Amino acid sequence: MKKFITTIMACMLLALMALPVMAQEETRTADSYLMYDIWGHWAEDELDDLVNADIIKGYQDADGDYYLNPGGKITRAQFAAITVRALGLEATGEGKVFSDISAHGLKNEIQIASDHGIARGREDGTYNPNAPITRDQLATMIVRAFNDTIEFTGTAKEFTDVSSDYWAALEITEASRVGVIRGDEKNHFRPREQASRAHAAVMIHRALQLEQSNTPSDADLTSFVLNSETESFPLFASSDTNGLLAHNAKYYTGYQKASADEMVEWFFEDSTTQEMAFTNEPTLTVLSKSNRYAKVELDGELSLSYTDSSTNFSTVMPYTSTYYVKNVDGEWKVYYTDIPFELDDLE
Repeated sequence: MKKFITTIMACMLLALMALPVMAQEETRTADSYLMYDIWGHWAEDELDDLVNADIIKGYQDADGDYYLNPGGKITRAQFAAITVRALGLEATGEGKVFSDISAHGLKNEIQIASDHGIARGREDGTYNPNAPITRDQLATMIVRAFNDTIEFTGTAKEFTDVSSDYWAALEITEASRVGVIRGDEKNHFRPREQASRAHAAVMIHRALQLEQSNTPSDADLTSFVLNSETESFPLFASSDTNGLLAHNAKYYTGYQKASADEMVEWFFEDSTTQEMAFTNEPTLTVLSKSNRYAKVELDGELSLSYTDSSTNFSTVMPYTSTYYVKNVDGEWKVYYTDIPFELDDLE
């Protein structure tokens, strides 16, 4: 798993790797997105994506490291919170008020999930927020949450352990039609089994990619990504720290914003001057898109110039990056970038 600081900033950082520069003081903000216990996990890609996008949050241990505990159980309250974050839902005041959540740390998220008909609780008026959520409950909440934005059509999978009269049979069937749930190699769904954090993350991630009721145009996505880069160029050239922080707030969120904000002061610690530009018009391609999330690839060539009290260099390098973007309150923002290149590109 690769973690890069920001797109253009990362290129400049790697271009400087061989130069004697002042070390950056590491802060918790960006580190809190680095979950060491998901690397190599079967659900690493989905977990990492949701962490970067501020949908799933981890824990900090006594040593200051962050972890996600992907195999651990997830509670009914935690899944309600993840769903609310994933969909960007807000309170409407129209939901059922549960009698056992008033002192809970996630009471607001649970109430929002109730307002939107996702969390319905029990007949006695309670939600049982700290109970581990089961796989059938997970499937049911996902179908409720995405009912308006996903067409649950297709061939249903018939699980041998889910009878037609099972209380969640309809929702399990619907979720299986679009591949949100897939079962195991023996065609079992194990509906009463407690779900892990990884299973919950994967199901939510699959559902988010399936929302196709109101997708953005390719032109809107590609112009946004290109602007997120080119508008930073004059700010670097003028060493405009405040301008770059405002740029980050406009274009970034999640891991991308946290890491970009931390890098701003580092780049101007030694009275540096920096100039960058694309040498030609980059090619931008939308790799995937849904209502709220998209991936866009930029392929071009970047010219970099850097000067400080002891260094002066210029280079031209191939530049390809994949931008992971999400819709936040009606605005697209980059939450992660992946820049696959070799150090030979900097020679």
